[in-house]
Amino acid sequence: MEIIGAQVLNALMLACTYALVGIGFSLFFGAMDIVVFCLGDIAIAGAFCIMGLATLSGITAVLNGFLPQFAGNIIVIILGAAFAALLVTFMYRTVIVPFEGKNINASLLSTIAAGMAIRELLGIFYPEGRNPQAFPSLLPEGYMFNNTMLSYRNIIIIAVTVLIVLLLYWFVNKTKTGLSIQAISQNKEAAIMVGIDWKRMIILTFIIGGCMLGIGGFLTASYYGSLRFDMGSMYGMKGFCVAVVGGLGSIYGAIIGSLVIAVVEVCVSAFIPGGTAYASIAAFFIVVLFILFKPEGILGKKTVEKV
Repeated sequence: MEIIGAQVLNALMLACTYALVGIGFSLFFGAMDIVVFCLGDIAIAGAFCIMGLATLSGITAVLNGFLPQFAGNIIVIILGAAFAALLVTFMYRTVIVPFEGKNINASLLSTIAAGMAIRELLGIFYPEGRNPQAFPSLLPEGYMFNNTMLSYRNIIIIAVTVLIVLLLYWFVNKTKTGLSIQAISQNKEAAIMVGIDWKRMIILTFIIGGCMLGIGGFLTASYYGSLRFDMGSMYGMKGFCVAVVGGLGSIYGAIIGSLVIAVVEVCVSAFIPGGTAYASIAAFFIVVLFILFKPEGILGKKTVEKV
């Protein structure tokens, strides 16, 4: 039972690291019908920003001189999330807007190229950026209880993920702005006819999604305890996988998809000899099965296009 409990916790933690970037994919796809493939790299760039502020600039030491340690750490995390929001908004302006109304493949390729550019810039300009970096411990580790480490870090990662999902649910369903974003995703022309400023709503969607990605990158780096400039490639791919499994465009489907992918990876790693090397392959195989037999995903809706 202890083994099962440990694997359930591992699956839950892994799902939390995938959920936020998967929600980002669904959020942007729902708003624009475009898959933004550089989201994983933007999330990792946000984590690099947090690491740079915490270690290179020593801003946490300055803040901790005036504020409690946890307050200084929170400010650094907020700054990293704001950087990710600015970056994803810049990417929207530079690699998506120029191709609006044109060939959709051009937008997809431009976001892929943007992700490659972000990775290379991190590797070139961050000090020793191509080497694995030890991520600073900004979350409390926990304490020993009966020779067992009770991890505050894991609890905080789960709690923050749940809190972000709840806040996003409230924003999307209970605020005028959130309902306007839903209206644009459902019928852009009708939303414009009733006076919704769709450009402003799209920018706001990217800002909110960017902040969420920055926090997601921070939680992922805190969970693994290290950071690499090229982590965004696999992180983004896993986020896209959970969005496809859950239903691309469905925020709640991305949450379910993250649980499905996490459970598959943990089960393969834990119960198959040498399965760690095949965990990602198993996850991608599940995605292929969904694309073949249920392409709309678990909570996605089938669409009929009349010609």
